[in-house]
Amino acid sequence: MAIPSRRTVDPEVAGRFPVPNPYTGAGPERSFGDTAINILWRLIILGISSFFLFKRFNVYETTFHSPHISHEWFKVGLATTIAILFLKTYMETYQGRFLKQKVNYQNYPKCTHAGIALILLASLGFHLAYWPHYGWNTPLVLGLVFWGVLLQFMLLIPTDAQNIIAFVGLTFFLQQYK
Repeated sequence: MAIPSRRTVDPEVAGRFPVPNPYTGAGPERSFGDTAINILWRLIILGISSFFLFKRFNVYETTFHSPHISHEWFKVGLATTIAILFLKTYMETYQGRFLKQKVNYQNYPKCTHAGIALILLASLGFHLAYWPHYGWNTPLVLGLVFWGVLLQFMLLIPTDAQNIIAFVGLTFFLQQYK
């Protein structure tokens, strides 16, 4: 028996069994409280697991004091992170807010490609820096930094505050890192 394709399904039958698609707005409506609790629950899980794994792998102390960390590659990753922050601030604040330009790929493909190249270079720099110390755990540690810290920060904090906090945080980190 052949599985019917989408074209052979009777529209009357398809209308009786709608598939809830979260992107079309179809399906059960969620209240603000349900959505807020769901987001809070996910943040708690990610936050606690990130904190536990940061302590387990001793990431902060290792970054500053371990002789096994390749500090030259770490500086490459740090420099490209600063370049990413400058590009992000330029695009969001200057082009988006001051010049009132719509910031998207169609309007700024070169800046998008530069951002992607900088992200790849930063990732490469941090992976090569941490690999001598963490070995095969390096992707786990860097994934932890991305999913557990950076992604939550980017999703929860408004962009203007992101830029200010990132500049202050990177300035503090650069002063601590020798």
